Amino acid sequence: MIRAVLFDLDGTLLNNDMERFMPIYLDRLQRFMAPYYPPEPFLSALFTAVREAIYWPDSRRTVWKRFAEAFERETKRPMESWMPHFERFYMEVFPSLRVLTEPMVEAWWLIERARMRGLRIAIATNPVFPEIAIRQRLEWAGLGDISFDWITTMENMHFTKPWPAYYQEVAARLEVPPEACGMIGNDWRQDIQPAQQVGMQTFWVCESGNGMFQKNQGDLRQALQWLENLN
Repeated sequence: MIRAVLFDLDGTLLNNDMERFMPIYLDRLQRFMAPYYPPEPFLSALFTAVREAIYWPDSRRTVWKRFAEAFERETKRPMESWMPHFERFYMEVFPSLRVLTEPMVEAWWLIERARMRGLRIAIATNPVFPEIAIRQRLEWAGLGDISFDWITTMENMHFTKPWPAYYQEVAARLEVPPEACGMIGNDWRQDIQPAQQVGMQTFWVCESGNGMFQKNQGDLRQALQWLENLN
């Protein structure tokens, strides 16, 4: 019996092409940090820190802790000196990226229906952004006023996608066994495969005619029907 549903964010609940979004995001971050650190070494340090946070999982240290330690090492500056700059960027510049995204009306109905059924709900986005950036993207999706049971962020997670342990950690935070969870996402490798590996039921948000067939796949309207048919 399904007792909780996990929702990916970008490309699932928010129309946001990350292949377009990320280069613009990184360019604006690099430009913002240029007065404080040379641009190319800054990006190199950022990429190294993100890679370590993703590929060197550690159940004792959060994603943010691993990122911060690596970033300090690469830049040879304490994270305390960086934090005011990052905070200003996310408050002053990051909101300008909203124009690259578009809310999806069906997303609100999908989550509302899950709430009406009494299911626990998690935003299961890849926690490679700080909470402030994820909260803003929820606002862009028109979901900022919803009280979720868990939102994955760099600060509160120890694993990232596509590690199966990420899905086990979210299920534990929801206090629901993985096999009693459903996962809705648009990325086969990041969202669907690892969730299935830990026993979750899944719905793959994708366009028809993608060359792959799964029993549970389609658009958000079909995801809503899948949700209605659970249990």
